[in-house]
Amino acid sequence: MAPRRRSLHWWISASLILLGLLMAAALTLQSLRSQQLVEHRIWRQLLESVAAGHAEQRALHADAPLPRHGILRTWYVEGTTAAPGMPDYLARLAPGYYSTEGGEGEFATDDRFHALVSPSGRGRLVTTVDIGDLERQQNHDALFNVLWAGVLVAAIAGLIAWLHANLVRPVRDLAARMRAIDPQVRGARLPLDYRQEEIHAIAQASNAHLERVERFIEREKSLLDQASHEFRTPVAVISGAVDVLRQQGLPERAQPVLDRIAGTVGHLSEIMVALLYLAREAGRTQAADATALHLLLPQLLRDHEHLLAHKRVEFRQGTMQPTWIAAPEAMVRIAVGNLVRNAVENTCEGHVEVALEGGAVAIRDSGGGFDAEQAARRYRDSLRAAAPAQGQGLGLFLVGRICDRFGWRLDIDSMPLDGTLASLDVGASVIAGPVAVADPG
Repeated sequence: MAPRRRSLHWWISASLILLGLLMAAALTLQSLRSQQLVEHRIWRQLLESVAAGHAEQRALHADAPLPRHGILRTWYVEGTTAAPGMPDYLARLAPGYYSTEGGEGEFATDDRFHALVSPSGRGRLVTTVDIGDLERQQNHDALFNVLWAGVLVAAIAGLIAWLHANLVRPVRDLAARMRAIDPQVRGARLPLDYRQEEIHAIAQASNAHLERVERFIEREKSLLDQASHEFRTPVAVISGAVDVLRQQGLPERAQPVLDRIAGTVGHLSEIMVALLYLAREAGRTQAADATALHLLLPQLLRDHEHLLAHKRVEFRQGTMQPTWIAAPEAMVRIAVGNLVRNAVENTCEGHVEVALEGGAVAIRDSGGGFDAEQAARRYRDSLRAAAPAQGQGLGLFLVGRICDRFGWRLDIDSMPLDGTLASLDVGASVIAGPVAVADPG
């Protein structure tokens, strides 16, 4: 199973969100730690230390003054009567430690403090520390943290949106424009109006690559055209020479040789036509390219009768259902002709039967058969290969390329000592009704 691909935008967004979560967690932890400060035991230790010092002073001087201003204040009370400047709710407290931040006691006041009530002589020393300013500062800091978290969330969301607008959208637009380029249109290039330097550089590099590919294709086409022209001239000369020799009244034993030369020249001409056709970009088939398959197959058998010389093999013509296909005659000749030649080569005695029915050409021989799995593997490899394998010739390669071009299907079924059946399904090119086509003869 292929690994799931994530876009760069997804990774950046996930990283930003994770960073935001970590910062939010840090702010929350800071707020919790700050809250723990107002409840810390250091306040009780501070009050115990201050109260102990005041108790020692009063033990030496009963009228020693006590601090009644600031954040640390101490009063001496007897009974439940409050000392001057002392809140009433403190006068009724029994010895112990009290706090408005989760300690003992509940106080009907908005003051925030820690208090320590300790016995001193006949009365009590009440020592308090005011933490109101500290708590207000902590609340202010907590609010600031909340606001900062909101700003952080908005910044991350804005950055993700900015990345989508300035990174993802231009890349997708560039990819869509690349897919929209028609390879048949010469000079088609990507626009260079991108504001992002990186996208602009990719578009420039893509245009440079398209230009190199276009020049390469032009060179290949030019070379193919020139090679075709150079080959056609000697082929035409040889064909003309054969026609001249036939008119010279040569001995009868020379006729098979001339027939073989003429057949080879014709086969070479068909190969050149096929190569030129397959080299062209696939496009819409013209009406002139339609072929009457049921008329062409009998002629193909007649054209290949010279292969039966010195062999006890005969051609048989089976059912010929009227069928028209949208494909050039030369392509059909190459595909079917190669299958016919293979059938003759693998048959030493018997027959080769060709039939046409249901949009499929069936070629059956009575030869010894061969390994169908190996033949199917060679055919499959020919479809994948960009060029014919060394030593295997062009036959199977061309058949594979022609089938791939027109969407045809070739099936080979062979049984040892029972012959071989090659079925070429051309149903993808069958025309619903008859069309005006040239006579294959």
